[in-house]
Amino acid sequence: MESPSAPEKSSVDPPVHDPSRPPALEFSMGVALFAMVIIVFFLVQAIALVHGIAARTPELADASFSFSWFEDPLFQQRLKDLGFNGDLVGMESAWSGGICTALILLVTWLWKRDRQTDLLGLRVPPIKHILKWGGLFMLMLLAIEGIARVFPVFDTDFMEQVVGSTTNFPLLILGVVILGPLFEEFLLRGLLYGSLRHIVDENVSVALTAGVFALMHLQYSIPIMLLILPMGVVLGYARARSGSIWVPVLLHMANNGLSVLWP
Repeated sequence: MESPSAPEKSSVDPPVHDPSRPPALEFSMGVALFAMVIIVFFLVQAIALVHGIAARTPELADASFSFSWFEDPLFQQRLKDLGFNGDLVGMESAWSGGICTALILLVTWLWKRDRQTDLLGLRVPPIKHILKWGGLFMLMLLAIEGIARVFPVFDTDFMEQVVGSTTNFPLLILGVVILGPLFEEFLLRGLLYGSLRHIVDENVSVALTAGVFALMHLQYSIPIMLLILPMGVVLGYARARSGSIWVPVLLHMANNGLSVLWP
């Protein structure tokens, strides 16, 4: 199996696989680390969400946390009211994205050491790859926007609610535009893609990571998630063909930035 981060046709990088360990074992280790990061991600998001709701609810602000809150009608109503609050979304994304990106870098270094760059695709890409995939990504976004305008079922006001309710725009940018995309790419097109490449080829790896990418956006309706799927495919091939995680990172940040600036 070729290096997971190198371009499929012209890889000159050393293989990411340790010859002393079976590929299936390496894949299993990668999936286990992926699952661990996901658990930490949701735990951090839950803590940030509960803290944010309590801080914005006078009846809960000075109270000690209790699991009974989840059965409290007041907390349930505040959870519903603040679910799309921009300040909360920004805080959740910033904390979970920052912590979990650092966690991915730590655990993959402990696992792969000098092969971490190949696993995650940490090399700096040539500018031609950024321009090529940036142009293709913009064309795809225009097509998705056109579909959403013609078929209302593919339209969503999620980001409008988030942006309209924020009072801390820099935090929203930090969480949604920078750290959120950085984490998702390191998790999917980094750790998961690199782990899959131990046992399957480029196309299967791209398809599977794109599917997981769509499933991670459960805040949207199923039709919207179907539009997210081709976005994941393009981001996956951008990683595979450029050999660098930074190409999909930049594209993902650009997409989220456009969504925040022009919701």
